[in-house]
Amino acid sequence: MPIDLRLLGDEGKALFREWKNKVDKHNKYTVKNKYHKEQKMDMWHKELNELNDHYRKALKAMESDKKKEMMELEKAAKEAKKMAEEAEKMAKEERALKRKMNKEKKQAELSKMAPRRSTRLAKKIKKPRCPNGTRRSMKSGNCEKKSLQTRKRCPNGTRKNNKSGKCE
Repeated sequence: MPIDLRLLGDEGKALFREWKNKVDKHNKYTVKNKYHKEQKMDMWHKELNELNDHYRKALKAMESDKKKEMMELEKAAKEAKKMAEEAEKMAKEERALKRKMNKEKKQAELSKMAPRRSTRLAKKIKKPRCPNGTRRSMKSGNCEKKSLQTRKRCPNGTRKNNKSGKCE
């Protein structure tokens, strides 16, 4: 599995650079030629593999440490979020309870107080409605029969003169 250098940060990048520099030095012609002249290429490959194994193990260890730290941070963040939600929920319940208490208090105060009535409306006595076919007289205030004055219609082709009141 490849190593995630973004997860390791600056320390991991420095270790990776160190590893690649050592491998590059080991792969140089001068070093390789020295082993080749002595006919010890197996030893050269062995040293290369040891270099790679050492740095791979170091990077894996660093990666596992960073992953543990990240998991602990995530766990702490989840816990903090949970605590914040719980605190918010408690505050919301507290506000609702306070609102309810204020509402009950206001209702109790209103029930103790006498209902507000206007003196003008208290003095006024409303008269019952007039029966059908009658209307209340503005002068006397009594119900009087509606007048049956029906005005005559003008014959077709004529109309009423407003001044004289006659059909012309």
